[in-house]
Amino acid sequence: MHNIKFYLIAICLLVGLTASAQITLPGGDNVDDETPAAPIDGFVGIALLAGTVFGIKKIRSSKSK
Repeated sequence: MHNIKFYLIAICLLVGLTASAQITLPGGDNVDDETPAAPIDGFVGIALLAGTVFGIKKIRSSKSK
């Protein structure tokens, strides 16, 4: 039951972070189009997932000792 709560809280936090990233900042459409965009691609999600799995395994192994 504890694991289900942990995963539920983690999903809620991730969804909440994604939703808050979509807000419009004050200042309107004042965008600098001269600066190139940051090179963020699809591997960021894979890296986050791998880090999460590694962290969960690390926590579980430390609890069993």
